[in-house]
Amino acid sequence: MPTRSLFVLFAMLIAVGCSPNANTEQSAAPPTATTTEESPVVEAVPDNDASQTLFTNVRVWDGTSDGLTDTTNVLVVDNLIHSIGPDVSGGDDAAVIDGGGRTLMPGLISSHVHLTHTLVDGGIPGLNAMTWEDIGAVATASAKEYLMMGFTTVRDMGGMADGFKRAIDKGLIEGPRVYPAGAYIAQTSGHGDLRMRGQPNAQLTGIQYSNLERLGIIRIADGVPNVLTAVRENFANGAVYIKLHAGGGISSEKDPLHTIQYTIEELRAADVATRNWDTYFTVHAYTTPTVNLALDAGAQAIDHGQMVDENTIKRMAKQGTFLTSNLSGMSEGLLAHPLYGNPANPQYIKTKAFMAASKNFADWVKEHDVKWSFGDDMVLSTQVQFRQLVDHEKWYAGELFGNHFALKGMTSTPGQLAQLTGQTNPYPGTLGVIEEGAYADILVVDGNPLEDLAAIGAYGGWFDAEPRSQNVENIKLIMKDGKIYKNTL
Repeated sequence: MPTRSLFVLFAMLIAVGCSPNANTEQSAAPPTATTTEESPVVEAVPDNDASQTLFTNVRVWDGTSDGLTDTTNVLVVDNLIHSIGPDVSGGDDAAVIDGGGRTLMPGLISSHVHLTHTLVDGGIPGLNAMTWEDIGAVATASAKEYLMMGFTTVRDMGGMADGFKRAIDKGLIEGPRVYPAGAYIAQTSGHGDLRMRGQPNAQLTGIQYSNLERLGIIRIADGVPNVLTAVRENFANGAVYIKLHAGGGISSEKDPLHTIQYTIEELRAADVATRNWDTYFTVHAYTTPTVNLALDAGAQAIDHGQMVDENTIKRMAKQGTFLTSNLSGMSEGLLAHPLYGNPANPQYIKTKAFMAASKNFADWVKEHDVKWSFGDDMVLSTQVQFRQLVDHEKWYAGELFGNHFALKGMTSTPGQLAQLTGQTNPYPGTLGVIEEGAYADILVVDGNPLEDLAAIGAYGGWFDAEPRSQNVENIKLIMKDGKIYKNTL
């Protein structure tokens, strides 16, 4: 057959939705919302052709209330929550899921993650040695881990453009929704300057960029023009908000914890550039001077902030600033870590200073009702350590804030934070709540999380916790964007 005829035949087959070997018989099986695989964690349930999913016999925690509803029903149509009520029903072909009296709640949100280097061995040298193959493999594994922990949305705080997010959104990879910040933006010798010692600054020498700069994980930017370029370059690569490093860190070596990084002129330049994009910038900052510098420059969000004084907490509460903090660094359990707990290491001194300065943080945040969001900030870890840390972080949030405040910080509050991305928002609907019209990001869990956070996988142990599988036993069902990824009901 001539080549042109073959091409026409192939085009006709595509147009009618078949292939030369397609089976034209349609399945008459009724819709189902449960998986038949023996392992509910490794494989997602089969695609559900029904556009409606009806959850029956569930008690709803909506993301804000201080109690559960009576037993009720929740109808999902396509990827949105359509209606909630004891008399709600679906169409004839709706997939029906009997919750058995369990709790139905919003999918969790972690507002501080690093998908590209959560599971990187070898510390900073290991990070610097990564290739694109390493990055893709690590990010893929990390995304699946977060989803199976119940996180249906994450805010990636540096090291990732939007290509991985787009792969998840297309269904090529299983993972949560991703709000990417793009590359770390840091001054020379700042907390985000992750180059190895001895690697010169390309801006000064004109030599080739370091591997992490070449890969788009970090951007070293000094001075207003370079900060503007770095911010705009991140936007060009799909960032939906911007993160800069405004102060010292604990795990890093080039920057003492007390240091102030970036001038107010540089931070104001970032603020102008992000507002022009109808979004916001946040900063890595722990201390009173660095947090207030960022607020003076227009920051609408702060990440960390545990070492600030009470007046700064009050200022954030008054201004409506969003605060995201990883809390496990404040736990005495951290001293069991071989890096942070070894007095011979510089990180030990930083850790002790951090713990001493943060002892009133949680009380002040709760007393002044700051818009606090959960974030785990786990990097450079093994899979076992990653699971142990996130389980502990969930538990410790409840210990410090109480379960209700902690749960809001994992759902509705970060859902509000997502809205700061304005017209740049890749998911412009409502996140973090169970209400009509919100995205159908849903967990069904054993137990009442308002009474016991073990319902979402929280665990008080940390480094001494027994290694677990990817399955979080009490999380029975995970739905993201109307699609079920786990069902063990």
